Amino acid sequence: MNKKTKYSLEFRLNVVKFYLSGQGSMNVTSKHFNVHKSIVSQWVASYRMHGIDGITWKNDNHDFDFKLAIVRIVMSEGLSSREAAARFNISEPSVVRRWVNTYEKSGEDGLRKLKRGNPTVKPVVSAKKPPTTSLKPAETLSQEELLAEVRYLRAEVDYLKKLKALVQDGKKQK
Repeated sequence: MNKKTKYSLEFRLNVVKFYLSGQGSMNVTSKHFNVHKSIVSQWVASYRMHGIDGITWKNDNHDFDFKLAIVRIVMSEGLSSREAAARFNISEPSVVRRWVNTYEKSGEDGLRKLKRGNPTVKPVVSAKKPPTTSLKPAETLSQEELLAEVRYLRAEVDYLKKLKALVQDGKKQK
């Protein structure tokens, strides 16, 4: 498969489960599924950190504050794009790399002007944010609605933790 090929969730899950079950090393898994080992590594890392959400299609349509927080964390912690993508559940390391490169070349203004997401890629799961507090009681929500809300709340908590850490680092530096 070429670089532009999109893999189904079922395929990605099979690759991850094959590797995690101990049936083969990263190289063996890569050859068995005919996928580059860096992709296998990325999927495994994302799955370990986020479960099934780590390997589902994502809509990388993030706001400026989120992008800036990620760029600052990448730069301050010396994370690779691959590590950051896995940690923050971003679909591709290239998305993080693009944010960092834009920031390094054009600063915050460049990052702010960066087009959001990739308009040619449509996520399987709705990109709409559920409300932080549902208007309906949790008992009446469908499984899909509950999962969407859990994903949103997890992302919000992770974002706030990182933002708090950045603020504390800023205070320490002053």
